[in-house]
Amino acid sequence: CCFCKPNGIRSSQVGIWIPESRSNDGTQHFFVNNVVSSSNQADGINLHGKVHHAWVQNTYFANTGDDTYALWGAKSNPTNVTFKDNVAVSPGILRPNWYGVCVATYGLNDVVFDSITCKGPTSEHAIPMPGGKGYINYGTSMFVFYTSFSASYPPGNRITIKGFTFTDLAGQSYTASTGNMDWPKRGKMVWTSSNGGGEAPYYLTDKKQVNVIVQ
Repeated sequence: CCFCKPNGIRSSQVGIWIPESRSNDGTQHFFVNNVVSSSNQADGINLHGKVHHAWVQNTYFANTGDDTYALWGAKSNPTNVTFKDNVAVSPGILRPNWYGVCVATYGLNDVVFDSITCKGPTSEHAIPMPGGKGYINYGTSMFVFYTSFSASYPPGNRITIKGFTFTDLAGQSYTASTGNMDWPKRGKMVWTSSNGGGEAPYYLTDKKQVNVIVQ
């Protein structure tokens, strides 16, 4: 793992982790409420695999070493998942400049992100990913919808963004006018126009696969 080096910080690996279920029914009716975490070596919350009817609300996660809130459905197509009134601060900082945003998905059928707050730095000092193409995955936007890690977004998939707060660590708001449209640019936050025309701080690694609605 690139840059997975000891950082001298005693911290749990992941705040909340739902592993891939071997049952055909997957993990269902999962509820998280009122959780606070000050540091994690990897993700804050990661829901993996066949997750259905999940609700995550009123959480505060700061100082992760990866994405703060991640839905990693891969090819299992999670359904009816909601993240509501959650706060993410300094995503990825435990592996600084390497990997992490406030909210990331890696395959799903449908999810709602409602009133999420994100506070983090830009990609100004981000370390390029291996391979020589210059890709960066740290501090690029508030939401990133990836097609890596076996991610699948079946026909009819839907990601809904309902309100958000997006600032730097000092509380200064990021705006579309000071960002970069559609694709990462060092030191700028990505903003994208959704299928319905609403703008939000997110980017898609493959626009053909993912349907985003901004309300």
